Amino acid sequence: MGKNTFISLLPAIICLLIFTSLLPENALSANLSISPTRVFFDGQRKIDILTLKNASEEELTLQLRAYKWEQDKEVKNVYSPTKDIIFFPKIFRIPQGEERLVRIGTKIPPGKHEKTYRLYIEEVPAPRSVETTAVRILLRIGVPIFISPLKTEAKAVIEKAALIKGRLLFTLKNQGNSHFIIKTVKVKGTDAEGKETFNTEIGGWYLLGGNSKVFTVDLPADNCPNTKTLNIDINTDKLSLNEKLDISTEMCAP
Repeated sequence: MGKNTFISLLPAIICLLIFTSLLPENALSANLSISPTRVFFDGQRKIDILTLKNASEEELTLQLRAYKWEQDKEVKNVYSPTKDIIFFPKIFRIPQGEERLVRIGTKIPPGKHEKTYRLYIEEVPAPRSVETTAVRILLRIGVPIFISPLKTEAKAVIEKAALIKGRLLFTLKNQGNSHFIIKTVKVKGTDAEGKETFNTEIGGWYLLGGNSKVFTVDLPADNCPNTKTLNIDINTDKLSLNEKLDISTEMCAP
């Protein structure tokens, strides 16, 4: 796995680790590897193959469902059933240690804007022949699918940056026609002499084309009055942005 691939998957890995740490000690869950982790279609490429490998200690029964993927005004994911994505098989079994190939395709031609979907791979609960007190955690993984635009335009801007009562607010707007992955959002404060007063970093995720995400950062109360400049640095998998904001002590007052 390349460095960029690892960074793009980092938020998902962190969420998985947190989720796993909260499971009861007697919880059981499936172990499934999927390759590739993202699928891209364009005018020339309209078919791909997913390789699913069952690394669990038992046979898995899986079913597939395709959804159109959008984001609302709060950048929350919104899914709706779709027939734009074709896949086979739709339900199948994978014995322990074996692989299964899933064919994915689409008849949707590329347009001016990227089209986004997710193919969800869901575990079907198997009947238990022996009673057990273990809790079964069913597998559910969404593989992103993108139909690339005819011509990709990567464009973004930081808007409405302001410090109000010690809280920094700013908006990242994806002005392009395709998604990008927000890798890091860094905010650094410096005093009148250019000395660093504080530094913080925020993780990110997907931001689909045409959407905006609002960020908030609370400045430390003891450092804010000494801070004269805020630097916002955003790094994505397609472009980087920077915004500089001069502030005054009055902006730190509650």
